Amino acid sequence: MYSIFLTSTAVRNLDKIPREEQRKIAHILETRFVLDPFSHSLDIKKLQKPETGYRLRVGDYRFSYTIEEKIITIYRIKHRKDAYK
Repeated sequence: MYSIFLTSTAVRNLDKIPREEQRKIAHILETRFVLDPFSHSLDIKKLQKPETGYRLRVGDYRFSYTIEEKIITIYRIKHRKDAYK
């Protein structure tokens, strides 16, 4: 099982998301994602240059994160229209 660390930027991003979406995101992160962050059932892609790490898609939101040992560090949580700018 992995542990999740949210950066201060990710926390601020999460606070801007509507409550119902926050609940959906929290459910996925606390159940399936922490057990297997490389699961094929989750929409995960490895990021290409200039960014490194991975991207998780949950509905209309995108998470940028890295994994080191058993710690998942989430850097950003953005709506899909803003995620790649």
